[in-house]
Amino acid sequence: MSQHRLTGLTPGGKVDVLLGWDSPMSWFFLVIEPESDEPLYSNLYEQHPESLDLAHFQKVLERFGIKNINLSPGHESGLYELLQSERVANK
Repeated sequence: MSQHRLTGLTPGGKVDVLLGWDSPMSWFFLVIEPESDEPLYSNLYEQHPESLDLAHFQKVLERFGIKNINLSPGHESGLYELLQSERVANK
């Protein structure tokens, strides 16, 4: 299981972003948390979390106004490619 902890910058302040590949479940996951409250978003809140992909999670980041994290293919951050390689290696 891979886990990447990042700090997301939103119009309302900083949030913790946890994302990665869950090898036992065979799906990507994303959790967005403010510093002290319940998560603003978790893939487990979705009706079918097993069907979610990185494009969906990019839309979630955009919905929360998080612009400093990008999961698009070819983005200079390389997050998309890193996460896909972890999926292929089933880490």
